[in-house]
Order: sequence, then C-alpha cells, then structure tokens
Amino acid sequence: MAVEKINVTLPRETVARLRRLVPSGERSHVIAEATDRYVEELTQKAALRQVAGLWKGRRFRTQSHVNHFLKRLRGSTQQRLTRLVERG
Repeated sequence: MAVEKINVTLPRETVARLRRLVPSGERSHVIAEATDRYVEELTQKAALRQVAGLWKGRRFRTQSHVNHFLKRLRGSTQQRLTRLVERG
C-alpha cells in the first residue's frame, strides 16, 4: 500500500496516551487504522443521510437495525436473481 506522510495536531493528552500504550514503531499504523475506521463510519452515515427519505415509516434506531434490514433485502434480491437465472 502506498503511504503519504502528513503533519497533524493532536491534543497533548491523546499523544501522551498513545505514547504510553503503543510502541513507537506501531503508532502510525494505529493512527491510520483508527482514522480509516472513523472515515468509514462517516461515509456510511453520509450514505444513510442521502437515502433517509427512501425508508420512511421504518424505525431504524441503530446501525445494527439498518444492517439487519439490508441483509434481509439483499437476501430477497439474491433469491429473485437465482430464480431468474434458473428459468433461463
């Protein structure tokens, strides 16, 4: 994977905790992984905001509820596609 060096400013307490818990050779990896997870979460939230009106009337209280709904929805789509392929 290609990497790029950047400068960031972090709160002093965060840096102190990072230094205390993570060996010096692993800090960039930990910061990159945490940032990647956070950006993925932001991406999912943005996607949900874009389609928020499509599911009016449904009560999704958590990401888990959304994931369960999507799994069921995708499953039914896969079943329809399988039937179509079998019919030829």
